[in-house]
Parts: sequence; structure tokens; C-alpha cells
Amino acid sequence: MFSLLFSIYLSNPKTITASASGQNFKLYAALPKSETSISDNIDHADGRAKIIENFFKAYKAPLSSYSNTFVIIADKYNLDWRLLPAISMQESNGGKKVISQSFNPFGYGIYGKLITRFNTWEESIERVGKALREDYLNKGLKTPTQIMAKYTPPSLEKGGAWAKGVSLFMEELR
Repeated sequence: MFSLLFSIYLSNPKTITASASGQNFKLYAALPKSETSISDNIDHADGRAKIIENFFKAYKAPLSSYSNTFVIIADKYNLDWRLLPAISMQESNGGKKVISQSFNPFGYGIYGKLITRFNTWEESIERVGKALREDYLNKGLKTPTQIMAKYTPPSLEKGGAWAKGVSLFMEELR
């Protein structure tokens, strides 16, 4: 009962007179209206694209602008989101060292003079992501070492430097 009377008392303006100046002032209590509601909404943000972007920027790699594409394709084909960026770093320093006009930062389908070319970076990310799902992961090749045996067999014969590099870049993206 006291709290009800006290809240009514606080919600009504009070008038006071300043003795020195003879001015009247109204005092108000800062109470919310009865129909005011308060709610919490926590928005979950996916930080993977920003991690990829910062990773490529640290290496001054041109693929930093395509970080969202990497995440979209990883989700579309149910890939580890770090795999494609790591392969692109191992193969081309994130797109810095590619065959002219190939848009192929993955070294995908390049055997001597046979060069697989793409029209855009997005196309290469899409096609290589799809190929990794269909031709590697769906066939049980899941780790960089397992993928290396088919993706770049010469590296296997040289001690597995490709898989070690991809694994290090994936760890860096953690």
C-alpha cells in the first residue's frame, strides 16, 4: 500500500518557491509510463567472414574482399569454413600469385600447360568448393593430408609440405 501511495506522490508535479528569487519551479519524477515495456534482444553475429577478411588483409591478399563468399560457399557445401581460404593461401598467397586472368587462387586443375580458368574470383570459390565436397570429402578425404594425396600428389612425395601449409593456415584462422 505504501509503495502505491509513494508512486502516486512521485508521479504528480510539485511546486516549490525559491526563497531568494521568488521564482516558482515544478519538480517532476522521471517515472516510465505504465505501458512502457523493456525487453532484451541479443543478436548473434557470425564472425567468420571478418576473421577471413582480417586473415587475408594481414597478408595483403586480394581475396580479402571475398570473405563473405568463402563463408557462403563453405555453408552451402558443408565445408570447414577455413579450408578454402587456407588452400588459396598455400597455392597463391591468397590470390597474389595466380596465372594471368585465371582467377584461380587454388591451383585447381593446373597440370603443366593445362590451366583451369575461371571468369571471376566468386566462380572459382564456388567451383572449387563444390569440387572439394563432391570429389574429396564425399569420398572420405577430409583432412588436408588426405586431400593432398589427390589434390596435389607431388607434394605427398615431397614430405607433405602442402598439407602442412594448409593445416597451418587453417590453424591461423581459428
